[in-house]
Amino acid sequence: MTLPTEQYSCIHRVCVCVQSCHATKPGMLNVHLVPHTHDDVGWLKTVDQYFYGDRNDIQHAGVQYILDSVVDQLWKNPDRRFIYVETAFFYHWWKSQSSSMQQTVKQLVNEGRLEFVNGGWCMSDEAATHYSAVIDQMTIGLRFLNETFGACGRPRVAWHIDPFGHAREHASMFAQMGFDGFFFGRLDYQDRARRMRNKEQELLWRASDSLTPPMADLFTGMQSFFLHPFMLMTSGLSNRTVSHYFLTACPR
Repeated sequence: MTLPTEQYSCIHRVCVCVQSCHATKPGMLNVHLVPHTHDDVGWLKTVDQYFYGDRNDIQHAGVQYILDSVVDQLWKNPDRRFIYVETAFFYHWWKSQSSSMQQTVKQLVNEGRLEFVNGGWCMSDEAATHYSAVIDQMTIGLRFLNETFGACGRPRVAWHIDPFGHAREHASMFAQMGFDGFFFGRLDYQDRARRMRNKEQELLWRASDSLTPPMADLFTGMQSFFLHPFMLMTSGLSNRTVSHYFLTACPR
């Protein structure tokens, strides 16, 4: 694969990561479709059952096949983008890949076509977990991404689309970890409806009364829905059919 020098370059084997967003059109409403994973690190099945696709009589899910398909489709079309969330599953998949496949994934990451968000081992609960456990699991995931991909693998956005409720202490920790933004999906339906009416789904969350701003300030966005129907309808796609449903950017 030959890439334009302004998009990707390696000097003395040090690769430079790039910003790969497609150009927008002035005067137009530019809509960004963000294909992403939402793979529970243990819920109705065990972690291994989710990863290998075992016990599909309980829930149809096999995370290893998602990663296989995504990498294949990203490689086939440079216009495609994908964000991956759950480092626990990615680590499991990564360790079983050949050195050739690992180099392919590193190139996708360096090009900005595969991006990690959140970066923790999982998407932690915000109510029942102690802050030390949250910091530990974030450290494990972020350390792996840093050691594997360097600066290009560093997540810039915290991503909590599934935890039931959101605490300012989590937002404070994410801000202090250096995230540029925080996006979540679950909030009270009445609060969501009010914010949608008033166009207040984005805010600067001042997440601490004691820390001097902007130390704990974090741009925060709330999704209009928890999971898009598209994602629900197409879960469990095979490699053969995923290309038909894969969300792609508009042609240049």
